[in-house]
Amino acid sequence: MEENRLFDNWNRALLVSLQLPTKSTTEVQNSLQELSSLACSLGGDVAGLVVQVSSQIHPANFFGKGKLTEIKSILQKDNVDALLVDNQLSPKQIRNLEKLLECAVLDRTQLILEIFAKNARTHEAKLQIELAQSEYLLTRLVGLWKHLDRERGGIAASRGTGERQIEKDRQFLRQRITRLKRQLRKVEKERKTQKKRRSNCFCVSLIGYTNAGKSTIMNSLTNSSLLVEDRLFATLDSTTRLLEEDSRPKVLLSDTVGFISNLPHEVVAAFRSTLSIVKEADLLLHIIDASDDIDEHTQTANIVLQDLEALSIPVIKIFNKTDRISPTRVLLLEKLYPDAIFVSAFEERNKKYENKLGLVHKIRKKIMVFFEERMKTVRIRLDYEHCQQLANIYELSRVDNIDYQEQGIIMTLTAIPRNLDRLRHHLGSNITEMR
Repeated sequence: MEENRLFDNWNRALLVSLQLPTKSTTEVQNSLQELSSLACSLGGDVAGLVVQVSSQIHPANFFGKGKLTEIKSILQKDNVDALLVDNQLSPKQIRNLEKLLECAVLDRTQLILEIFAKNARTHEAKLQIELAQSEYLLTRLVGLWKHLDRERGGIAASRGTGERQIEKDRQFLRQRITRLKRQLRKVEKERKTQKKRRSNCFCVSLIGYTNAGKSTIMNSLTNSSLLVEDRLFATLDSTTRLLEEDSRPKVLLSDTVGFISNLPHEVVAAFRSTLSIVKEADLLLHIIDASDDIDEHTQTANIVLQDLEALSIPVIKIFNKTDRISPTRVLLLEKLYPDAIFVSAFEERNKKYENKLGLVHKIRKKIMVFFEERMKTVRIRLDYEHCQQLANIYELSRVDNIDYQEQGIIMTLTAIPRNLDRLRHHLGSNITEMR
């Protein structure tokens, strides 16, 4: 979706970061490597990485004068047309850097917004990223007029008919933001309608750091064909599939947008309605890349869950990509996380079909055992004159035993508490609960 991008006039980039006393060298290097992956996700080439160690941020140019001279030399020597800064810059700092270095300058927030714009597929995702872009641009209008598709007029130094061009731009963006929020409220209303239809099901959400393998595992569990690519933010749209056709109650699995450290506020706010599916889940499957920085990725996930008020939802940890680490490392992780599941979705995906049941069986069994422990069993008698209610009973519960006796149909039902309450309310005096 290239037409959604704001800053698509670069191909080769130099990545730079400012290391302040609050950050370790390892943290900065890991973050720069992640920024490199983000740039590659947009199809850009990375010319190199530069770090300035400093005790403070230069208020006007972010970097010090000596480091800027070094950066400009690299830009000219390596034919670089963009500077990607692994920090958040102010509008003034971006303008000053572009003037000094004579190239495009993007900070971490701009880069993530670009990737989201490129990968948005559904109507909802496009609305969300357009809203995030508009809110980001609202405070950064100077120098960005070329990115707004509207007619210009008047003289910049004069208010003209009573309003300077910058005020017209702000008014345009505010109206656009209002329209987008209104459209997203309609989408959210439709989502709530879907939620009511699924209220008799267990809901499971897959969460985790971007590119941890959520979509691959989702495909294996539900026999789906969701987009799977080895790049950051390949999945932006929430997708829901049935885990098993015959299970009662039904279990629905939802894939979600991946998390990332320092996720821009604009993106979190815009995708809150999509991420609300996490808050409404009965169970979370936390997919973790076993070959990456487990502690940082887990901490990032917890920060997002806290922001969504979803920390109290039960979690099953699934360590993926175990083919990329040593057997000794796997054994250590198994000791540290005894309740977790350890899989390699890549290896499972490349096996013959009859041998693919390992990953699927492990995770499905863990999910079903989790829900089985939370279900209740009751014994009821249904009068024959109300046997047309059998369809509702089979829909909302699992019938473990049925016995047609003279006084009525004796049934043993297992269901989640809320579904038993729904049956009691719906059938009323037509059923008798037995001891």
